Amino acid sequence: MVNGRPSLEAPELRELWLAVRSRLERTGPDNRGRLRLPPLTSRGRLLLAALVGSPLSPGSPAATTATTVDLGALERSLAALGVGATLPDALSALGYPVSAEAARRRAARRAGQEAREAVRAEVATWPEPWAVRWIDEVIRAGVLAGSETPDALDLVRTTRTVLDRIDTEGRRTGGIARVDLAAEVLGSSHALDRGTKAEAMVTRALRHRFPGSDARDAWDRAGIQMDLVSAPALSWGLRAAPSSPMARFLDEAVRLGIPVHLSQLALRAQPIAVTTGTDVLVVENPRIVEAAAQRRTPFPVVALNGNPSGAALLLVDQLLSSGGALRYHGDFDAAGLRICARMHDLGLVPFEMDRAAYLAAVDDARSRGAPLPADPHPAPPTPWDPALQAAFDACRRIVHEERLLATLLHQPEP
Repeated sequence: MVNGRPSLEAPELRELWLAVRSRLERTGPDNRGRLRLPPLTSRGRLLLAALVGSPLSPGSPAATTATTVDLGALERSLAALGVGATLPDALSALGYPVSAEAARRRAARRAGQEAREAVRAEVATWPEPWAVRWIDEVIRAGVLAGSETPDALDLVRTTRTVLDRIDTEGRRTGGIARVDLAAEVLGSSHALDRGTKAEAMVTRALRHRFPGSDARDAWDRAGIQMDLVSAPALSWGLRAAPSSPMARFLDEAVRLGIPVHLSQLALRAQPIAVTTGTDVLVVENPRIVEAAAQRRTPFPVVALNGNPSGAALLLVDQLLSSGGALRYHGDFDAAGLRICARMHDLGLVPFEMDRAAYLAAVDDARSRGAPLPADPHPAPPTPWDPALQAAFDACRRIVHEERLLATLLHQPEP
């Protein structure tokens, strides 16, 4: 019972109180105006008419035909009866408390919208042509979800600071570790660890700087290394020039039949130089190196393991700089052709990566009844053999280089 007015708690008014509560939760506790009435029984309408008076006074035609009620008038009537000073207070007294959750959600949405507008305005001042696309992508990915304006702006400005430091330090010095960059710029060596918002935002920005790169590759191309010992280059049969400090180590690995992992730390401490003209086969997949070791292939083989890591790129550079003759083979798919183009740009010679080799590999698979997967992506340009791009686009069948072991590990012509 509420202040001697049990009729307010009558079941015939339940739908009304639910409707009023829903309205306030949806539009805010201060909202008034008119509310469309829910279906009420005749007694429910009479009780409401008795509560708010004209135009729903008992006996009035409006008492049974009205479709809306003035929430302001309803509030005043309830307050006059001492049920509650405000409509939300009255509803709570009647057993229909207005939840604050909807208000919290509205406030969060407003805060989120304000944060998005603030960071977009901030990024609009950046010089990079991709900056607006980048922040839209960050927002869509939910990286800033739950961040209010000061925190969101701080993340954007942190990204700007890291990018600027990469430009002035990372690329100029030939590469630094990401943990060192984080410690120097952000004060914590873990500030750019994988899974942090700062890492996600900087990684996305670097992938815009270096289109077509995956996350690790983008950091590598920026001159920032995840660390100097992970993602080493895998090699078989490398023999260094006699003057190289690595010569005895590599010779012993060949004697033992052991493939060698070469980290950036090792390659920076002891660069590898080969005799001028040394033939080296560079491949995309580690299985080729494994097979070369098992067969004791007489020429060295190096695997990039997909998009080349910093260690792989450093080894390739050292081999080229010392006079090595590097051939490259990768998967016949859009991603593999893109890597091949990158290696071609560095000075490697594509090997068995032309139109004829591709079509022969496809025909061989068909003749053996081996279904080749289809690639949904078009081929990138293949400047070493433009006909390869057209052939791949016409066929779109993927040939992984593991199918071509016999061809790749055959002794090359002198």
